[in-house]
Amino acid sequence: MVDPAGSAAPERSGAATGALGDATDAVLSVEQVPPTDDGRQVVRVGGEIDMLTAPRLRDALTPVVAVPGSDVVLDLDAVTFLGSNGLGVLVELSQQAEAVGTRFRLVCANRTVSRPLTLTGLDQVLDFYESYGDLPPAGS
Repeated sequence: MVDPAGSAAPERSGAATGALGDATDAVLSVEQVPPTDDGRQVVRVGGEIDMLTAPRLRDALTPVVAVPGSDVVLDLDAVTFLGSNGLGVLVELSQQAEAVGTRFRLVCANRTVSRPLTLTGLDQVLDFYESYGDLPPAGS
């Protein structure tokens, strides 16, 4: 690259120069951990939940919440950004879970997540807890 003055500018590198899929994969992680002793399915989510990654989160969690009567805990402590698309996916997943009798709970002490939930009033709509210790017993 050459700037107007004629000197060579350094080439930029990083995730932004790769394919969109590569950049998206680098900013969101979804990990289903083995069920807890009391039968809860725990899914840990980390990174950014925005308009590019929210569909991936939906795709990963839809089969988990679709199991009738299960108890699913979504651990959002490692989330670094939660945009409106992510909020929409959380509401959608909660509705899907409710339709089949699955308990869908969110756990997060991270202000990056709790603030948008609180500002939108979704902390009152979704089953949201600040810690695992605050969760009701599995199955209830």
